[in-house]
Amino acid sequence: MVDALRVSLLVTTDLPPDTDLKEFGRLLVDSVLTLQRGEVTYSALLRGGVFWLDRPLPPSDDGLPGTAAEELRFAALLGHLSAAQPPGSAKETVADAGRAITAAVAARYGDLGSPPAVMAIRGEDVRERTPRSAIAVGSETAEPLPQSEPLPRADPLPEPMPSMGASA
Repeated sequence: MVDALRVSLLVTTDLPPDTDLKEFGRLLVDSVLTLQRGEVTYSALLRGGVFWLDRPLPPSDDGLPGTAAEELRFAALLGHLSAAQPPGSAKETVADAGRAITAAVAARYGDLGSPPAVMAIRGEDVRERTPRSAIAVGSETAEPLPQSEPLPRADPLPEPMPSMGASA
């Protein structure tokens, strides 16, 4: 049995176009606080960033928003799922999170045509693909969201100064 587990996660789903992304992110975070497999429950924490994967349609000629009320938009969360003492593998923990997320999204938004996709990904993908515009969700003490743009290269360290100790 694993004592603790951290899995990089991608969650994607269609949402109504007027969805508040921060509320959506909070829904995802809250849905995985207690995961269950059979009779066993265990604690988990999800943190990351939520964002739209598509752009809204431009306004129509009459000035109305281009996205019709019935037209869904594609949203995503990139982040990390941490679980305390999960009763199985990372794959099983992701499946438990997927069931919890699917139930929460269906309860909040109704039938959107297909369930959310919840999958483990590489940690590098979270760091490299989370856009700057992502809304941070999760623990208040969570580390800052990774940036999708590379950080500037640091200047090389200067050569160490000669020792100031007594000479013989």
